[in-house]
Amino acid sequence: MTNLINKSDDTLRVLHTADWHLGKTLNDQSRDEEHLLFLNWLLKIIDEGAVDVLVIAGDVFDSANPPQLAQTRYYDFVSQLYKNTNCSLIVTAGNHDSPLQLEAPRQVLHALGAHVVGFLPENPASRLIVLPSPDNPRLVIAAIPFLRDRDLRKGYAGQDASDIQQALTAGIKRRYEETAEAAIKWSEKGVPVLATGHLTVMGASKSDSEREIHIGGLGDVGADVFPDIFSYVALGHLHRPQTPDNRVCYSGSPIALSFSEANDTKEVQILDFANDTLKEHTPILVPVFRKLAQIRTPWNDLSESISSFNPDTGNLETWVEVIVKDASLGEDINEVVQNLVAERNFQVLKVLRESVGLPDDIDIEGQSDDEAIEKLLDNPKKVFNHRLKQESSLDKKEKKELKIAFAQLLELYETEGANT
Repeated sequence: MTNLINKSDDTLRVLHTADWHLGKTLNDQSRDEEHLLFLNWLLKIIDEGAVDVLVIAGDVFDSANPPQLAQTRYYDFVSQLYKNTNCSLIVTAGNHDSPLQLEAPRQVLHALGAHVVGFLPENPASRLIVLPSPDNPRLVIAAIPFLRDRDLRKGYAGQDASDIQQALTAGIKRRYEETAEAAIKWSEKGVPVLATGHLTVMGASKSDSEREIHIGGLGDVGADVFPDIFSYVALGHLHRPQTPDNRVCYSGSPIALSFSEANDTKEVQILDFANDTLKEHTPILVPVFRKLAQIRTPWNDLSESISSFNPDTGNLETWVEVIVKDASLGEDINEVVQNLVAERNFQVLKVLRESVGLPDDIDIEGQSDDEAIEKLLDNPKKVFNHRLKQESSLDKKEKKELKIAFAQLLELYETEGANT
């Protein structure tokens, strides 16, 4: 942190983070302890680093109806940020967030120095937040939340995958272009412009914990959708920190949200703006508060693999996923694993039976036939995709169209179910 503590008077410092997913669970285990440790660490970084602006680029919460404890963590953080620092807060909605839920207290939060954008403002000029103020402009934030289908296109009967993809890409590009046009007057005055977003940029690396944003992945875009006026594009959605383009950056999630992220580093991004430009971009590693780990082993080597496993433990107990190959269906592998780790200093949350006959990542070990069927019914998308792969009579285009049709039906079913 020493290189961030000293900041010249002409520098405005921004911290970019995203994908907190407050309220997240992993195999029914709460992540609240990890989130609380992260939020306390973040407040310390903001204070010691003299951060002027905190940008959260979507997915503050893990669901549209977050549990009470998750909301408490969020509002406590905003309160502490206001009382203990001089940092402004910019929050934009992600695909997991409810825009209505985020914006409900926006007037109260605004009094605490927070700007909350859940829905895309219709007027492009209303998407611009000038900091510290329009009378003393040092940075303009083009606060663009997750763009939903209704923000991007109108659906028509008979559209195929290519039509939908073209409409989504054009819609995303149009929203950023019209926002950039509204920001030109500030750029001409020498004020740098930072844009936010919550989407998938092609070429970036995904993990298992990200929900598909647009049907069939048709909303993935290139970095060229962001006009050159934006000095930096602060993105959320993908959980691995990465920079698909020189000025386009994902901060990633602050904690590992799935076992597929067990070996990922976690970061927040520090941006120093001075002399009308982005002077420095510095990633800061987030401490590992709870280590996630995977043990992948053949059945015959299970005992040895577990006995030799000795993970580095963080502040909290390590959680482990065990993936067993070549185990017969008659073996209760979950019970065997739990017996082997009974006296160890880590907890096994998941035991998976690796099988070519089932969709990836569907866990049926130690379950009855009825329980296994219920598990499959809980994962309709994985089951459908697994079944579709086996249809050799269908070409690539036909499979893609079937996947889109199934995704639309599933989305309709889940939406109607949530409203009943």
